[in-house]
Amino acid sequence: MDLDQQLKNLSQKYLFEDSQFKTDEQIPNLEVCLTLQETHIDRFIEKAGQLNSIIESCANMVSIFDTDVSKDYLMQTSIRCGKSNHLYIRTAPSMLNILVETLFD
Repeated sequence: MDLDQQLKNLSQKYLFEDSQFKTDEQIPNLEVCLTLQETHIDRFIEKAGQLNSIIESCANMVSIFDTDVSKDYLMQTSIRCGKSNHLYIRTAPSMLNILVETLFD
């Protein structure tokens, strides 16, 4: 599935107000911007203390199925907040779904 469709599916499933992505030469090369609703922000705050372990857990799972991407590369994933309701996720494309689902389920 291409990135555009993958992000559309996640946006529909979690009802993000908006979602955008860009790829670039940085590592990892996918940056997603999710515009969150209040319920998303509350859920994210609940999991904020677990972000390192969430990223490591997702990296472990993805590295089993996507052998072309090293765990070290996946562990370079970063998550940051911007503005009042934007969440930026920089990760490998193969890790996007599982990471967003782990954060918001």
